[in-house]
Amino acid sequence: MARINLLPWRQEERERRNKEFLTLVVAVTLLTLLAAFASWSYFNNELADQLDANSLIEQENKRLDIALTEIDSLEQRREDIISRMQVIQDLQGRRPVPVRLWDDLAKAIPPALYLNNLKREGDVLTLTGLADNPNIVSSLIRNLDSSKWMGNSAVSNIQQNITAYETAPALNNTVTTGEQPRPVYPEDSYVQFVVTTKVQSETPAATDDVLGGEL
Repeated sequence: MARINLLPWRQEERERRNKEFLTLVVAVTLLTLLAAFASWSYFNNELADQLDANSLIEQENKRLDIALTEIDSLEQRREDIISRMQVIQDLQGRRPVPVRLWDDLAKAIPPALYLNNLKREGDVLTLTGLADNPNIVSSLIRNLDSSKWMGNSAVSNIQQNITAYETAPALNNTVTTGEQPRPVYPEDSYVQFVVTTKVQSETPAATDDVLGGEL
């Protein structure tokens, strides 16, 4: 005997499919939200890590800037100390120069010659005086150049017929009679000269002498 289904099966089938579709939609939505949350959490953690790394880098940069500033300060102090040491060494090296210079200068002055003026400007000495004849001045030049502490000597001026001693002026404008003539001095025939010489304070021989003296 044939059976006939009179129930609304199509409606039930439709409702079942709708339920399955809704379930599928909900599942997909949940999966999407879960994936989005996981992605957001991942990138948020990456961003936090990057921010922490940037902060650490900034702190290290500040520390390095401070260290570089201290290094620059130490370099400047080092340069100052080196400059002071060089000045001290230069002063120590030049300390015996005046004593030996004047000693050699006294030895360089030949007989029949005397100085009446001595001037130093920097490393140049200017000697002014009287000499018996020009040959004596030439001997002075040779003696100066033979010194370890002087060199490049030259005559800048020389004059003859110089009166060594002038007649003393009369006092209170009184006229005297029977004055004795002024005696003739040997220096009246001397020549007046001006000689320049350069101080040699950096010669190797001078340096060797200084080191030898300090040792």
